[in-house]
Amino acid sequence: MSCLALIFLVLLSSTNIINSSGFDDDYVNLIMENAWKTNEKMKNITSERIELRNGFSCNTFVSNSPRPTSVHALRPNDIEIIGAIGDSLTAANGAKATTILGLIEECRGVSWSIGGEQLDVSQSITLPNILRKFNPNLYGASTGSGTSTSTNAVFNMARPGETSFQMLTQATNLVNKMKQTTDINFVEGWKLVTFFIGGNDLCKACKNAKYNAENYLNNIRTTLDYLKANLPRTLVNLVISLDVTGIDELEGILCRNMQATFCECGLSATFRDSLLTMTKRIQQETEDLISSGIYDNSEDFAVVVQPFMKNMRPPKKDDGTSDYSYFTPDCFHFSAKGHEAAAIELWNSMLTPVGQKQDRWTNLNQPLKCPSQNSPYIFTNKNSRTSLRDLFNRH
Repeated sequence: MSCLALIFLVLLSSTNIINSSGFDDDYVNLIMENAWKTNEKMKNITSERIELRNGFSCNTFVSNSPRPTSVHALRPNDIEIIGAIGDSLTAANGAKATTILGLIEECRGVSWSIGGEQLDVSQSITLPNILRKFNPNLYGASTGSGTSTSTNAVFNMARPGETSFQMLTQATNLVNKMKQTTDINFVEGWKLVTFFIGGNDLCKACKNAKYNAENYLNNIRTTLDYLKANLPRTLVNLVISLDVTGIDELEGILCRNMQATFCECGLSATFRDSLLTMTKRIQQETEDLISSGIYDNSEDFAVVVQPFMKNMRPPKKDDGTSDYSYFTPDCFHFSAKGHEAAAIELWNSMLTPVGQKQDRWTNLNQPLKCPSQNSPYIFTNKNSRTSLRDLFNRH
């Protein structure tokens, strides 16, 4: 009930503030009319989705070879178990919403990194649905809607509103749940875990000093250290935090009120420079941590930075205006279409060598990359160096 009340209060806040400031009823009505038009616009576009250019054209046939013994020789078909930790952008809050009332629903089945609804990439583009083309027996993808403790959440541990401070708990919950699941081989099965957090740390930074770059980086490292020590045969996709100040490119009174509810700091002109400095620091130092090689000394575990969110801005239409179809009615979270775009970006980043990966959303209608005979593996820091060296030698 509190969530619903909050949404209604957001809608009414602009009217109450304006009336208390002495504006006449005609102006108030104009404001509310614009808010309604914005709501109706979002209602009409949030059901859009992405059509894969060229469909799915990868060759998924592989020989019946044994499980690889190295994380640096991991092919898409070798992934048996998938999981994720994060916040509402991984829980997929409001992904199917057509009005703001739908924002409280956690649509985990369409989450970009862990959703497994529809089972097929032609119906819903998610990382698990792409991987299922290579291994139909993939386990761990979430379906339907519900919280992180719902049965259908499976290995999607993400919780709305959480920050880097809760990631160790989520990682612990993920490990414990995997250990308790008899449908998987916990010790021998290869796992892919996507780790994406930072938006809420940034959105709270102007209100609470504990949300700072030093604490964020310590929390990330502590969580990764725990996963390395407790989750065998695992590749971690560490998705770099996005820049929340980009939300100011999505305009309109309904957008502004909802954005102020979810991320007031991202809209603060006073705090903007400090927030950008913090953003750049956590992004760079996260990359520095992984490139240091601290997680490259094992054949059993690796962490790969996927930087495509780093400089992401709201997509534009051909006329240069913001394309709201990638966002929910709050102009903050991803719509189902936005989740599909993020899934394509994540997959293509996984199949791009370290050092060549994109740091922003690029061509949102780009085809899915395919493993090749020369580069059949998901790229890690170690095999990227080998791949690039081989490429140089061939030329």
